[in-house]
Amino acid sequence: MAHISRTTITRPANTTAYTAGDVIGTTDSAIIRIVGIGPMSDHILITAADLEIDVASVPSGMTSFRLHLYDEIPGSALADNAAWDLPSGDRANYLGYIDLGVISDVGSTLYTQADQVNKQFKLGFGHTSLYAYLQTIGGFTPAGNSEVYRLRLRSVGL
Repeated sequence: MAHISRTTITRPANTTAYTAGDVIGTTDSAIIRIVGIGPMSDHILITAADLEIDVASVPSGMTSFRLHLYDEIPGSALADNAAWDLPSGDRANYLGYIDLGVISDVGSTLYTQADQVNKQFKLGFGHTSLYAYLQTIGGFTPAGNSEVYRLRLRSVGL
């Protein structure tokens, strides 16, 4: 069975610059919950991922993004604009990452996609979700307050 999971991240209301390697999140947390990505506690294959940013032009320095995946909520609980790290407490639940690619200006929106991802995971016990951090590869200053990032993952149950 195929699954599509959509997640919206609304950045905090500031224009604080991101350093290369920082995570992007909300006012509350940078942990992203990817809901309904597969059958409970089962194996899935992520087939594609895309990221839409509701901004009209690429901010200077913005290059690409990396999505770090976990089968449980990471204990590190990083906040928006924190440097991503894989501390010892997160290692057991870390599943790897997906490089989302270079961001493109497609008119009034920014967009990138990764097709044929083909990463296989087992969801955590009792879960139909994955957890993630969205990491910026290039440092940049946000274009405006409270920008919206829309992440979409496609998967199939195995």
